[in-house]
Amino acid sequence: MRLPGLLTLLLLAKMLPAVSGQAAAPAPDGLATATAAFFEKHCLDCHETGTTKGGLDLEKIDFTLREPAAIDAWIHIYDRIAKGEMPPAKKPRPAQAEVAAVLAAIQPRLVLADRGRREVVQRRLNRAEYEATVQQLLGIDIELTRFLTQDQTAGGFDTNGEALAISTEAMQGYVEAARAAIDAAIVTTPRPKEETWKTDALSEVQRYIDTGEFGFKDGRIVTYVTTGGDYSKISTRAKRTTVRGRYRVRFQAAAHLTEELGFFTVAASSNVTGAPAPRNLGYFEVGPEPKMFEIEAVLEAKSALQFFGRGLPGYVKSAPGTDHRGVGFGPAEITGPLIDQWPPESHTRLLGEVDLATGTLADAEKILRRFLPRAFRGPVTDEVVERYLAMVGKSLEAKRSFHESLRTALTAILCSPNFLYLAEQGGGETAHCTEVELASRLSYFLWSSMPDAELLEAGTKRELSKPAVLRAQTERMLRDPRAEALVRNFTGQWLRLRQINDTVPDKKFYPQFDDLLQMSMVREGEGFFRQMLQEDLPIADFLDSDWAMLNQRLAEHYGIEGVKGIELRKVKLPAESVRGGVLTQAGVLKVTANGTNTSPVMRGVWVLENILGEPVPPPPPNTGGIEPDIRGAVTIREQLAKHRSTASCMACHSRIDPPGF
Repeated sequence: MRLPGLLTLLLLAKMLPAVSGQAAAPAPDGLATATAAFFEKHCLDCHETGTTKGGLDLEKIDFTLREPAAIDAWIHIYDRIAKGEMPPAKKPRPAQAEVAAVLAAIQPRLVLADRGRREVVQRRLNRAEYEATVQQLLGIDIELTRFLTQDQTAGGFDTNGEALAISTEAMQGYVEAARAAIDAAIVTTPRPKEETWKTDALSEVQRYIDTGEFGFKDGRIVTYVTTGGDYSKISTRAKRTTVRGRYRVRFQAAAHLTEELGFFTVAASSNVTGAPAPRNLGYFEVGPEPKMFEIEAVLEAKSALQFFGRGLPGYVKSAPGTDHRGVGFGPAEITGPLIDQWPPESHTRLLGEVDLATGTLADAEKILRRFLPRAFRGPVTDEVVERYLAMVGKSLEAKRSFHESLRTALTAILCSPNFLYLAEQGGGETAHCTEVELASRLSYFLWSSMPDAELLEAGTKRELSKPAVLRAQTERMLRDPRAEALVRNFTGQWLRLRQINDTVPDKKFYPQFDDLLQMSMVREGEGFFRQMLQEDLPIADFLDSDWAMLNQRLAEHYGIEGVKGIELRKVKLPAESVRGGVLTQAGVLKVTANGTNTSPVMRGVWVLENILGEPVPPPPPNTGGIEPDIRGAVTIREQLAKHRSTASCMACHSRIDPPGF
């Protein structure tokens, strides 16, 4: 299915109720007859057997519209005729009545074929959805995407069933992720002892203070680092965490020799083999007055925290013994692991009161009957329960422990198609799926995770077919913190913010670029979309708004005054500002550039595909960059103008370049 741009999606959504009340579109037969005269007069000179410009042969095209490739081809034909791109400009133009007639013949059949294709493609959970679902199901917080292969995309999104196949490698990843999740949920060790300790990096960095690379003032180690890097000598490595768990960290910080706000980052990393990559625990702001900070976070075993000063331009290395201008960090006090209950909630949610040491097959049946309906997101039959219970029984007969036997069945459940796929059988009151299935559709759209008990109950009671109930559930879910998944995942793919790390600006050309600015770029796109949702703002604001979501770092980058602090907020733009909408956001501009200079071609493709919903075909084989004769052309605009003058390049670049510029 070709996924349209956001504007097209929303317009279609407003049109659907009217369409559903109309008579059914004609079946996709007779299309050859309806289009024959137009094709003969205006198209076959270039698109008949033996002369197939653009790879299109209208004498061999599939007129039944049964296959996805045929539907895509007819979408392309319809779009090119509707926009006046075909026949080409040098050919005689068809009369407006002819164009209207052929489009009227194609459109209803194309809508019917495309709608049918939308209804049949079932899909599996993508990596983000799998992790969120398992975490919610078991009540755990471990990272699982590291076990899973990258998802393929179709139409720019990884929620398209046509792209989400399962390979042998992917299946092995699901098995490993399921085992890790179950091991995290069930505890087999004594309750860890909570302890508090204080670490001070002074002895470790003393030699850097002696050389002037760091400072020391009022008991705080002062770093002048502005553009960061991935390593900091100010850390808690002197004593690492003992076990995985939730820890509280308290430390004092202050900005030295400046009245401006300073910014810093705290990151956590473990030296255990196979542990997740270092994790940024957040960005913080601090002024010249010392401030006590407190952070709670889940840390892996043998973790240390690192402190990075950020975003205070103009820092220079000081002479030994002189004061530093920078962010100073005091000793860190760490307490943990913080435990609210033991066994943890994940353990009791899964096992109830069952003791692993004395568990029986009857206990396993109780656990499975409670777990399976939640895992499969709906009622299950006795036959399904017996299937997984048999796994436990067979393992117990082989003299394996109850824990190991139960783990085998639970792993199989988390790797089952009933868990991995959003399977729909249909046959309910709704047009294409049951109301229990509708509950899953809604939750994976808004939360990227499984439905909660309230939503699932509404589906089970067949309440979701009532418009008032459906609206109330949607509003409730949008108010839930889990709706951040919609903001993060949609903007990450629609605006391509997931690609923010794909290029690194050349530090010689852009020395002021830092990771705080990059983080702010991503948050701007997310914050803008969130604001549009929360305030139900006009869709035109996506293209041209008189406001932006800014923090101090972004405002400085844009040359906008009066914005202080690290938190993003809605800011009214000056009348003369070129900002507003998504097209001028720094994150979008970064992912549509190459790290060194602007790229009108990349940006033109982005606008066509992500805003206008017009996919751009790949360039012909052996097509290079700007290689034709560009002598005398100085600017990129002049170079591309010469590029378009080449016949083989003109067809694509006449569409791509204008929106790119």
